[in-house]
Amino acid sequence: MSLVATMAHELGHVILLGGNLLDPQTPDHEPMTDLLTVFLGLGIFTANSAARFLQYQNDTHYGWSMKRLGYLPEEVYGYALAKFASERGDDAKWVRHLSTNVRTYYKRSQAYLRRNAPPAITAEPID
Repeated sequence: MSLVATMAHELGHVILLGGNLLDPQTPDHEPMTDLLTVFLGLGIFTANSAARFLQYQNDTHYGWSMKRLGYLPEEVYGYALAKFASERGDDAKWVRHLSTNVRTYYKRSQAYLRRNAPPAITAEPID
């Protein structure tokens, strides 16, 4: 999971920086690169790798650790995934593959977006 997330992030650098779409000196280019992974359809991997909680125990030791990967928190991934799914009209069958936390943030964001949907913009035909 983390390998695919890292590769997706690096692909984002190739697209944004290599394509001259984003200046490398832009202060938030790393979070923007993570956000691009959602747009590209690889957000499940980066979102599920954003925070990893591990517990361990043996005969003499026990404990836990928390690791972060990437630049965006799980909450932001949940919202971004919900927003992009909403914009695409996606039925989001893939949501079941999200980690528990990200799925919760996704569902909350989805409900928020439904309650606060902007009015549809329609344009008159050009003559």
